[in-house]
Amino acid sequence: MKKGKLFPGNFRNGIQAFFAILSIYIGWQFYNYYRYLETSGMAGRAFRPPGVEAFIPLSSLVGLRAWLGTGTFDPVHPAGLAILLTAILISFLFRKSFCGWICPFGFLEELLAGVGGKIFSKRLAVPRWLDNLLRSLKYILLAFFVGSVFSMATEAAVSFVDLPYNKIVDIKMLMFFLNISVKGLLVFGFLIFMSILFDHFWCRYLCPYGALMGLAGWLSPSSIKRNRELCVNCRACDKACPAHLKVSEVKTVLSPECNDCLNCTESCPVPGALENTFMGKPGRTKYVLPLAMLAVFAAAVAAAKVTGHWNSGVTLNEVSTLYRDIGNL
Repeated sequence: MKKGKLFPGNFRNGIQAFFAILSIYIGWQFYNYYRYLETSGMAGRAFRPPGVEAFIPLSSLVGLRAWLGTGTFDPVHPAGLAILLTAILISFLFRKSFCGWICPFGFLEELLAGVGGKIFSKRLAVPRWLDNLLRSLKYILLAFFVGSVFSMATEAAVSFVDLPYNKIVDIKMLMFFLNISVKGLLVFGFLIFMSILFDHFWCRYLCPYGALMGLAGWLSPSSIKRNRELCVNCRACDKACPAHLKVSEVKTVLSPECNDCLNCTESCPVPGALENTFMGKPGRTKYVLPLAMLAVFAAAVAAAKVTGHWNSGVTLNEVSTLYRDIGNL
């Protein structure tokens, strides 16, 4: 990547940082909601931020199965389903850009890769055959979750959505992290350590959500195209690619691993040799993709709010009742 450029480094990382800070803020709001329940209203706030549902994707996946079977949008975690559908839409339109621009875990992985780069003068590389084998793990996990959910009968999916457990699964998730076991700490410590040793370890090998976004992006009308006549084979694009794709060896980047970070196009020293295209036509400016992507994200969230598919239909009184029996759920 060329130093001193606003894009994509500082600009993309700035957008990633914005969504990471937003996620932390939502987490803080949700913690105050939990405190309200824990203290029976003596502390915290009686406000549950809908955005927290982005962190319970499995529940959203079941909500999607129920919606497809009944036509009724998830009334329990509607924001979660709306965000899942938005992420898939963005990935279809602009490849795996949700992972490269919005996902806070992707941002964390890049920060950990940066830490590794500071510690080690030369990054550890996984052999090509092993890398391909390990990359299949996230697709296997995705197939397991999708297969398990979509093999459910419609009635079973609807019943799951309405389960008391599902209604407070976000609270259960928070309590898991607040009271995390030694085993849980060891698992997270291992993932952090491996992400420092190897670039984007979690995203590259284990994230089923990213695998879903990658498959949606594989069908995208957006692509990176290389003009072989203009290319000088400097391989700057290969070095800039965080997914370690061999951009210099293909005419069109079709890999589901491409997260549309645009590092490759920005690193290319020859104008027109490497371009980000949509339906075969190059973008007018290098800001088209992020602005269009953010516009789609904002429009989708706004549409969910306007149509009543954002705030949960589960009342505070019902959640308070369920919380008192949370140990049995």
